[in-house]
Amino acid sequence: MPIKRKARALAENLKALGVKEIVTEMEAAAIIERLREAGATGGGVMTPGETLRGEAVIVEKCRKCDLGSQRTHSVYGDGTECADVLFVGEAPGAEEDRQGLPFVGRAGQLLNRLLEQVGLKRSEVYICNLLKCRPADNRDPLPEELAACRPYLDKQIAVIKPRIVVCLGLFAAQAILNTKESMGRLRGAQHKVGDTFIIPTYHTAAALRFPSYKQQIYDDLCRARDLAYG
Repeated sequence: MPIKRKARALAENLKALGVKEIVTEMEAAAIIERLREAGATGGGVMTPGETLRGEAVIVEKCRKCDLGSQRTHSVYGDGTECADVLFVGEAPGAEEDRQGLPFVGRAGQLLNRLLEQVGLKRSEVYICNLLKCRPADNRDPLPEELAACRPYLDKQIAVIKPRIVVCLGLFAAQAILNTKESMGRLRGAQHKVGDTFIIPTYHTAAALRFPSYKQQIYDDLCRARDLAYG
């Protein structure tokens, strides 16, 4: 088979598996070097896409906690760097670990349906998690794991500059708002950090177990849509 046909077939297979972009080691090294230069000089001409792509490469090599040696793939984030709405969940699950993408399992499929129902497209938002690697057996994140991953989330927020951050689940809400309040007290209240509105809501995984949460998540997504787009 000619090389071009082999390459095309490989690209189609990768696309079917959900791979959106391939970064060679040479490209990754160049991106990381530009990130270092920009950090050292306080300037640089990195685009948001380049910055996040470089950060994703760094996360893939991260071993700041034990999760880095246990994962199949790191799960950095998915969506547009120009998003007005950023979704932050807790941690990747088994399917996310397998594919290297956030919210692609059953909870992610529910999120996709709810986004469609409120008139938002997944391609127009950005989705990530507090943790970039899956904890074994989907256990709760440990404090040291949250601390190790927090700079990556802070960088995502700084680069994307979302108008709205939707916190999916209590862990995300408490981390973003730096609080120990319950979801019952956080949800529906007005929260703002700087110029960014924070909307805590239930995780879609919880809604799979408790269907009554779906309506509440839907209402919160409507609020996020209205705040972002008027």
